[in-house]
Order: sequence, then structure tokens, then C-alpha cells
Amino acid sequence: MTRPSVNMTFDTSLVDTKNPNTSFSTTESDLSEADASAITKASTQLEVTPTPPPKPSTAVHHVPTQDAYDSWAAVYDTDGNMLQAIDDVELSTFLPEFLASVESSFRRKSIQLLDLGCGTGRNTAKLLSYPWATNRNRVIEVTALDFSAGMLDVAREKLAPLEKDNVRLRISQADCFPTVGDKEASPVPAVSGLSAVDGVISTLVLEHVPLGDYFATVASLIRKGGYVLVTNMHSDMGKISQAGFVNAEGVKIRGTSFAHTSSEMEDAAIQAGFELVSLRDRIMAKEDVESGRVGERGLKWVGVRVWSGMLLRRL
Repeated sequence: MTRPSVNMTFDTSLVDTKNPNTSFSTTESDLSEADASAITKASTQLEVTPTPPPKPSTAVHHVPTQDAYDSWAAVYDTDGNMLQAIDDVELSTFLPEFLASVESSFRRKSIQLLDLGCGTGRNTAKLLSYPWATNRNRVIEVTALDFSAGMLDVAREKLAPLEKDNVRLRISQADCFPTVGDKEASPVPAVSGLSAVDGVISTLVLEHVPLGDYFATVASLIRKGGYVLVTNMHSDMGKISQAGFVNAEGVKIRGTSFAHTSSEMEDAAIQAGFELVSLRDRIMAKEDVESGRVGERGLKWVGVRVWSGMLLRRL
């Protein structure tokens, strides 16, 4: 069952790009005393010593998710986002597993891949840079889709140099989950001109979307036998974390998010016509910070499950 919406937003920080004096924070920041207690409890159960976050002291203002991402785009890749860092670490092995599954299942002359909710193209770049050259007769067609014009402006500049003769890129702006606001809306393929693809990645997106809308949309995008890689903020973090940024007036800017559990995600995926191939989660470790993989803000989350990932196959 999908958890009710809570006043949370984004896997990481937002920033007011119109004001250079704006301060910002990531998901590990500005939690309440109850949140701090929850982190302490979770960490104690794993025999680690947590660092309680500071108490909140400013008002909260909620904004539409799309507006927030447009504002966030300019610093999205450089704001020291803790969850993005963990996502990158996990995808170093999880993404090749996904791509190997797609390659072995479809031996046609072309493979179609989609990055759903691509943002600035952080993981689209991984698709383009993957060593596809083992079969130069095969064309790899990658589509990067997002609703944020600001994010896609950054993605275009970043991704253009990564195209090759046999690795082609299409960047498109569209409402990735149109049924969220209108249950009678056409699915993404009709809106964006997409056809069914062989593989979909969608990273750190699911937390913003109701489960039914999310997996029904993904099911409409993927062909039978295709694979889907989904990563998300773990619900252990999502239940106690409120992310956003503090603007020049000292107001915390928030959007809306969901704390989907792994079991809820799996149930919704199966209901939408997928089978679960593998499920992963990740506990923040002190070594993640000491090694430099994650910034010092990650210390507040040591011992807590912060990330989850699923590999699915369309039946």
C-alpha cells in the first residue's frame, strides 16, 4: 500500500540560483528532535554511534517539484549531494548488471534505452560511455527524458560530446508521469513520441511519484522481456528526512515526496507486470565518508539505510 504523501522533497538539496547568498542543505539536514531520535535508534540497532542532526529553526515553504528542479539545475551536479554519491557508488556495479541483461536479451542491430527523469544527465552519461564498442555493428539509441527545462539545458551541454557513431542521443522534455495529475491523460509514449524501449533506468525519481502511476508509466514504456533499473531513497531515510534548501530570507523550501518501502515498491512493480530480478539496499558507512566517496554530511546518516535499488524484467 502506498504511504500517504508527506512534506518532504528531493533526494538531495535545492538551491536558489537567483541569489548567490542562498545557503542550502541536503537530506541529512534540519531534522526535528523526533527525527534525530529515529536516526539514533536506527543506528544503535546497527551498533554505530550516530551524530544527531541540528534542530530546525526556520519556516518551511512548499513549492511545485518542477519549479524546484528548474531552480536547482545550476548546482545539481556540484552541491555535494550525499545520496547522489551513494547512487554513483552502487551503480558502478548495478548499471553494468542491468546493461548486460539488456544486451543478452536483445540481439537486434539496435538497442533502445531510456533514462526516465534524467535530470542533468548524470546517469545518461554512464549509458553513453558504456563500452558498447564490443559490437560496432549495433546501434545504441539513448533517450533522456525529463520535465525540467533547466535540468535538460545542463544535460544537453554535458552529453553532446559523448555521442559516437553507434551511440546516439535524443533529449526530450515531457511530463514523465502525466497520470499523476490527470488519470485520463495519455501515457508518456503518446505525449513524447516514444516507442517501447528495451531498457529503462530511472534513478532517484520514484520518491516523487505515487507507486501506481510510476510503475504503470514504466510498463507502458518497456517492451516484453525488457529490463528496468530503479533506484530510490530508502524509506528508512525517507521517513525521517526532509530535504530542500534555505533561501536568503531563511525560509526552507520544500516540495512533496513519498517514503515508499522496498516491499511496497516490489508489490507495485509485480502488479504492473514486472518480475523482480534483484533488490539491493545500502547502509551509510563511516568508511564512505572517510574514503571521500561521500561528504562529511554523510556522518549524520552512518548506520542508516539510505538507498535502495531494483532490477525488474517486464513479463
